[in-house]
Amino acid sequence: MQSRRLEAQKAMTIDQVSTRDEPVVCIVDDEGPVRASLVDLFESVAMKAIAFESASDFLERCDMGQAGCILLDVRMPGISGLDFQDQLAAAGNTMPIIFMSGHGSIPLTVKAMKAGATDFLIKPFAGSAVIAAVGEAIRRDAENRKEAAIRAQVQICEARLTPREREVLHYVAAGLMNKQIAYEMQISEIMVKLHRGRMMKKMQVGSLAELVRKFDMLKPDLKLYQ
Repeated sequence: MQSRRLEAQKAMTIDQVSTRDEPVVCIVDDEGPVRASLVDLFESVAMKAIAFESASDFLERCDMGQAGCILLDVRMPGISGLDFQDQLAAAGNTMPIIFMSGHGSIPLTVKAMKAGATDFLIKPFAGSAVIAAVGEAIRRDAENRKEAAIRAQVQICEARLTPREREVLHYVAAGLMNKQIAYEMQISEIMVKLHRGRMMKKMQVGSLAELVRKFDMLKPDLKLYQ
């Protein structure tokens, strides 16, 4: 059931949470008073917050592609916060997660942080502490989104390369000179220069240093090396 809901994230309806550009604090806690007090707290400092009573409620109403972060309770009926963290990661969630719990322990905190949580707050916590933690999570989310947008643009540029231009890209990024590339590819140095010029233009770079930086962004995508 949970996996079907995770897949349903790709087909959001118009009445669901979908304001992607404005950061949103998604509060997931089974205690109504806690949800209400946190929403009031964030609204008092001009932060948009939306409360969810369970993991399933979150999956039904929230767009995981939106900007912001998730403030997640550890102990909830049904799926626990830690298990939900695993499911969100498997579903490709990019929103930073901050855990909150009234029963914190060092092993629990370590497990959550190793799985990617940005913070772990012990209830009851001061309003200033949660606001600071959320502010840092939203800052990280903004940086990650900016990096992802840049990487996506680089992938678009790389996809326009011909097989020969892509091969030249790899050799250039590895530090080979035109003469060496010509030897490796068994083509003339003039052809290498031609492919290289076209490749640089398509990659939208004006220097070797800039090309290498963009090439490094492509490395995690193994398909580019097949």
